[in-house]
Amino acid sequence: MAVIVFALTTIIPNDLEALSMYLGTTRPLLEGAGLEIFQGYEISDTIVGEKLPEMATIVRYPDRGAVDKVFQSAEYHALKEIRERAFLSYQIGIVDAEG
Repeated sequence: MAVIVFALTTIIPNDLEALSMYLGTTRPLLEGAGLEIFQGYEISDTIVGEKLPEMATIVRYPDRGAVDKVFQSAEYHALKEIRERAFLSYQIGIVDAEG
C-alpha cells in the first residue's frame, strides 16, 4: 500500500555546499526506494500559529517498508550534521496511506 509523506523545509542559503552534499547522498537512497515526488510548494505566508517552513514537498513511497528503508538507513543517519548545516527547518511526516 502506497504511503504519502510530506517534508517541510527551510534551506540555509549561505551553505549551498552542505545542501548539495545532502541531496547528492539522499538522491540515490530515495530513487532506490521508488519514491515519486507529487509536488513541491513554496509556503508564502503563515496565517495562524508560528511561522511555517518555506517549502512543503509531497512524495509517495510504494509502501511503509520503503519509507523505513530510507529513514532508518545508516547512510541517512550519517547525514545528520550535513542536514543541520543545510536546513534551518526540516520536518518529515506521514500524511496517509493509500489503499
